[in-house]
Order: sequence, then structure tokens, then C-alpha cells
Amino acid sequence: MAFLAVLTADGGVPIFTRNSGEVTSKLPFAAVGSLNGVHMFTRLRNGELKRAVTPEEKIIWREYHKRLVLILITKNDACSDCHMSNLLDNIFAGMAMLIGLDQLLKPGEVMKLQKALVICQPLVDSLLKQLDKDKGNIGDLTRTSDCLLATDTHSLQECLNQFLDVADSLYGCLLIKGKVVVASKAWWSLTNQEQNLICFYVNCLPKVLSREILIYLPTSSPQNSNRLITLNLLRDVEVCVLCSSEPPLAVLEEEAPKIWKCCFDTLKVTSSLFPRNFPSSIELDPNIICLLLINSETNQSLCSSLTSASVAQKSTSALEMQKQQEALRTLYKLVVGTYFKNKDSEMDKKLLADNTCSSFDYGDIDYGNCQPLEYYIYLEEYKCYMINEHPYQIYVVYNTKIPNYALKSISHKTLKLLTEKNLFPEV
Repeated sequence: MAFLAVLTADGGVPIFTRNSGEVTSKLPFAAVGSLNGVHMFTRLRNGELKRAVTPEEKIIWREYHKRLVLILITKNDACSDCHMSNLLDNIFAGMAMLIGLDQLLKPGEVMKLQKALVICQPLVDSLLKQLDKDKGNIGDLTRTSDCLLATDTHSLQECLNQFLDVADSLYGCLLIKGKVVVASKAWWSLTNQEQNLICFYVNCLPKVLSREILIYLPTSSPQNSNRLITLNLLRDVEVCVLCSSEPPLAVLEEEAPKIWKCCFDTLKVTSSLFPRNFPSSIELDPNIICLLLINSETNQSLCSSLTSASVAQKSTSALEMQKQQEALRTLYKLVVGTYFKNKDSEMDKKLLADNTCSSFDYGDIDYGNCQPLEYYIYLEEYKCYMINEHPYQIYVVYNTKIPNYALKSISHKTLKLLTEKNLFPEV
């Protein structure tokens, strides 16, 4: 459940409101006005209102450039505010990506801004859902690039490089189920937020054979627009390129099959790894239901849904995958910001809220000079174990059949199996 209101900071004029989940009706205008009025009252008296909490809901206020106020209402999940702040920062950066930061912050002309931001609604709605139940991506929460780990990617990288030469571009990536399989070196030079937002935006749009959209890179190129070209190669397989005004889309549509036809078999095999998302040659403990692996140095992540013993050798159902996604997201939000330190944001300062929250909330826990490296928790349906071993973090969700004494050893073994061959895309 989430409700978002975007208003002007000076007059409280509503720009747009969006909702998701169990919220089926819009919040009354009077209620939105009251929430903004409380924030404005506090600010005028040199105070700072960041959040309000009830037993059921949490309300977050964030102000950007003294121009826009974003108000977010969600369920009170007892997690650190850093995750909600990250969500609002992504929404603001997403708006800047689609219409440009200058237009977003331009004083006056509220009606023009309201019309311009209509294009942002699919992206905002997807971010508010905080769950990708179809493709299992989690980068919007972890601030990492969702990746699919495969062994035979050399030929895919060569085809991508050839296609970028035709497009006269340095920036491009190959997406399977919204996850990066290979990318150009220049692509990895974009800020992690830019990579995430581009991939997230492509994933939330209706699937077409090809598309061409003008976007801004909020940090790398905030003043000049770029053409975002996407071409569908196979089902759920897309190549994304950032380029200038040339060449025309028709030229790229014609050249794409010629370049990629030699890799179609490889693409099919690689695509079949979903929702496991890593090679089947790596055998993990059968008690593992799903896992999240993060490389904090490269800002890449692997989110994997594994079949349980009761449905072995069968594809994970959509409902089961959704439950696994919810478990991983809940686990990550419970641990990061409370026990494991949330990585300091490397985002452009102009894309952060003026009144951002602390990235790490210890609550009532004082660790002194010690830092927790491992953590476990038992839930009603799962047992979970987390390891923070630089540069990796791994979050493993097990079924309840696994004995408690085995959690640590199996988790460490799993981390070693997934990292020893260095299968993450080359940066």
C-alpha cells in the first residue's frame, strides 16, 4: 500500500497524486492540503518535519530544491526510513530523467508542469508498487543493477559492441527479463541511479518491437536530451542504447537482426536461466527458497528464485515467486538500515531531498566499535541468514525444514559457490 502526493513547496498546489496496492481511491484534497499545511507550518517556524508514525501507517515528507514537496504514505513496516527516502529520491530523479531537471524546477507554470509529468506516471506507479512480481527485479530497493549471471557471454558482448558501432554510441546494454547480461564499459560509467531508472522505465512500458524515447541523464547529462532506443530481439530480450539524433530508428531496426542472429541460440539458453538467474551447473542446497547477492563494489546484484522441494523440476509459479520477492524485500528492509549499514549514497546531491534522513538508524542498539557481519531471523514460513563479507552481501531465505545449526555453514558455502567464478557482468 502506498499513496504519493507531489505539490509545490511555496503554495502547496497539487501537481499529481498516485496510489498503488490496497489503496483504491484518492486521498481527499482536504487531507492532502492538511498534510502539506503541517509541513509548511513546521518549515516556517524553522523546524523540520520528516515523518509521522501511527500503529498502521507511516507518513514521510521530503522537499526538493524548495520547489517540490513529496508526501508518501505507506504501511508502518517498522523499517528504517532510509528505504522510503530512497524511494522518493528515485521518484524525483525519474521525473528529472523524463522531462529534465530544469523544467521540473522551473518556477511558476504549474499547469505546464502538470501536463509534462503525465509521461512519468508509468514509472512512478511501478516504483510505488515496490514489487516486481513478474521479473523479480529488486534494484530499486538495493540501489544496484539487477544482473543475470551466465557463463557464455563473450559472443553476446561482441554482438553488443557491433550494434553500438552501428548506433554510433558508447552506451548500451542487453536486458533479459529486465536484468543486465552484458553492457558496454561506458554504460557502467553512468551513475547507478541512472542505470536503474533506465532499466526500470524500460521494464514498466508496454512491450513493443522497437521504441524511441527522449530522456535526460539527471547527473551525466542534465541539460541535453538523449535518444533511448530499445529493440526487442526475442521474448523478454531487449537491447537498450543511448544515442544522439543519428542514425534513424529504421536503420537500427534493419541492422539488429543481422548482427544478433548468430547469438539467438545463446540468447534462448541464457533466457532459460530465469528465474534462477545463474547457471544450473552451480548446485545449491535444496532447502534454499530464494536469495539476494549484492556486490557493493560494482553495485550489481543477483536476485534468484529457486524451486522448493515440493515443486522440484517445475518452473516457479507467479504466486510463489511473488511470495519469495516479498520475503526478500522484507528481509532486506528489516536488516539494512538497522543492523547492516546502508551504503552511503553516491547520488548527485541535486537529486537528493533537502531534508533527507540519516542513512543508518541503529535504533536502541549500540554496537560501539563492532559491526555486525552476520544475522539470522526465524519467520513463520521461513528461516533467513545474512552475511556481510566485503565486497559481498548475501541474503538467503530457507524453508523451515533446514536445521538451525546448518544455516551458517550452508550460507557461507552458497556465497563461495556464487562468487568464486566471478560471473557478474564485466564493468
